[in-house]
Amino acid sequence: MKFSVLKINLNEKKVESEEFEREGIYGIIDYALYLHDEVYKTYELQDPYDPKNVMVFGKGPFAGSSLPGSHRMTFVYRSPQYGGVFPSTMGGAAYQFQRVGVDFVVLEGKREKPTVIVLSNDGENLKVELHEIELEKVIEIWKGYKGEEGVYALTQYLIDNFHDKFDGMEYRIACVGPASLNTHMGAVFSQTLRNGKRVVGSEDWAARGGTGSVLLRAHNVVAIIFGGKVRKKFPKEDISNIRVAKSIVEGVHKKPMNEIISEKTVKYKYNPKLKTGGTFGGNYPAEGDFVPILNWQMPYIPKEDRIKIHENIMKYYWEPFNKEAIETKNWTNCGEPCPVVCKKYANGHHIEYEPREANGPLSGVITLRASDISVHAVDAMGFDAISFGGTAAWVLELVYRGLLKPEEVGLSDKPEFDKDSLILKPVETSEKNAKLVAELAHRVAFAENEIARIIGEGIRRAAEIFDEKFKDRLSYGESFKDYGVYTPIGTDGEMVPTMYWAIGNYIPLPIQGRYWTFYQFGVFLEPEELANKIVASALYEYWYDNVGWCRFHRGWAKPVLKALFMEAYGENVDMEEQARKTIRKLVNFLKKAGYEPVFWDSMRVIDLVAKGAEEFGNEKWAERFKKDKVVTAKEYLRRVLAEYSRILGVDWML
Repeated sequence: MKFSVLKINLNEKKVESEEFEREGIYGIIDYALYLHDEVYKTYELQDPYDPKNVMVFGKGPFAGSSLPGSHRMTFVYRSPQYGGVFPSTMGGAAYQFQRVGVDFVVLEGKREKPTVIVLSNDGENLKVELHEIELEKVIEIWKGYKGEEGVYALTQYLIDNFHDKFDGMEYRIACVGPASLNTHMGAVFSQTLRNGKRVVGSEDWAARGGTGSVLLRAHNVVAIIFGGKVRKKFPKEDISNIRVAKSIVEGVHKKPMNEIISEKTVKYKYNPKLKTGGTFGGNYPAEGDFVPILNWQMPYIPKEDRIKIHENIMKYYWEPFNKEAIETKNWTNCGEPCPVVCKKYANGHHIEYEPREANGPLSGVITLRASDISVHAVDAMGFDAISFGGTAAWVLELVYRGLLKPEEVGLSDKPEFDKDSLILKPVETSEKNAKLVAELAHRVAFAENEIARIIGEGIRRAAEIFDEKFKDRLSYGESFKDYGVYTPIGTDGEMVPTMYWAIGNYIPLPIQGRYWTFYQFGVFLEPEELANKIVASALYEYWYDNVGWCRFHRGWAKPVLKALFMEAYGENVDMEEQARKTIRKLVNFLKKAGYEPVFWDSMRVIDLVAKGAEEFGNEKWAERFKKDKVVTAKEYLRRVLAEYSRILGVDWML
């Protein structure tokens, strides 16, 4: 397939456009992996913030179509957290980006000062501008502008100062916060703009893997503003025409397009059976006492107490959400025309499961109002909310247990981080813990003290420093790592898992922390069966990221993608084989970079796996874990990876 590429060399201020065509390149992951692996050889880089760590961002081949879900924007780079080539996606942003008139943008080199990239196209000419802002000015904006802070303040500043460059054109802003300057957990933030105003509840992020950190620390880019008037032209069938697009979808599904989309996305819009909607509304009733709480301490909390905590979550977290967001129909979408309106909001804040879980129950916060404080601070600072929430929960437990002192971290108090506090005084406990999460977010984002700067390295790296620095506080054989929950890879790579007690979330895979795994909670499978389900999931999760398709639409889009390639481009794509080839390339890249699978180095993770066998009803493995949990865990992981390797034809084993 042929793609248009805009290459921006930031230190040379050099801009080039080219048409790129190569066999086996069908989307942005394919293209970015080719650059990283064959052109720039970024696996050789010792520093993930080397300016040669090219950032590739753009749209998929079906952006510009009339199909909902086809306008996610994908960023691909070498992750400072996980070590390999990593994709991160942002909902809706490609709806504005596709009007710029290019498919992909490649950033290489580094500006001397923080820079705003402006991409605009009036329908005839593509214009690229680089605007510098002094770092002191950026920090000043992050600390406060028109009553807001962080990414919200910077977004408003950019609207105020750059809107005139898009006279009569739709545009969108993607920017970073202070977390990208001082940590590996920085995200890229974007919000739908309508008539120059930010749409409440429409916030979205390219977060996982440290997207914002690479954008700022490797390239000194604080924001990208993009928009234009270009209309996409498809070489074969014009799928921007709703009648053409409908005929393709209905030819595959044999039922009306609107009906099949509504049927397959019911969870994300509104489920009449549950009388709720969105990921927040659907997940908490489903998870029950398996919901992650108090830094993943579920293995040590009796089931009856977990049930009581879950009852409080439903009463103080879920029911207010239903009343304030669902009953009021405070729903919107990510910025592309989409009937699902999956974005729910209340009290001026977007409410979604993952960030509200990581900086909510996982961090000892189980009331909706309190989570407004913790989550808003984490978002404002520009963190990947999942990575930060997992890290914050770890820090709060360490402070609670006396392994770190509040004043060392920069916290005003010790948290209430025990099951009884969540059972007996959920409101007061949540308010206290939320305040501490917000304080921690500011301390770490701005690297306000030595410990905060170390925490910004992530759990695994920080734990190694703490093991040496505070070894007198540990019991014999204990490590700060033992309290952390992350998937390790190589000697220093890590990924905080998504917020499900799911064994597939802890397996070191070439892409982890996304959904390229089997993330069903409450299930303990034989290792070979788990490996097969992981591969089956990854083969299509790759495609959604590669072509910038919203995974909330996967229920109906999965069988349609092949038909779209054929009808819109005349390309007969072997979907499964292409995915397998790409995963093999990702594996080989990681190995060349020195990142291979390793056994879990946190006792908390081993306990989650071992207790999972018991809790999820696998008696055979539960008995084996009771006899020797470490040896059994190692055998289980070894067998999962051996089968994973066999299926894909790779060497990805312990």
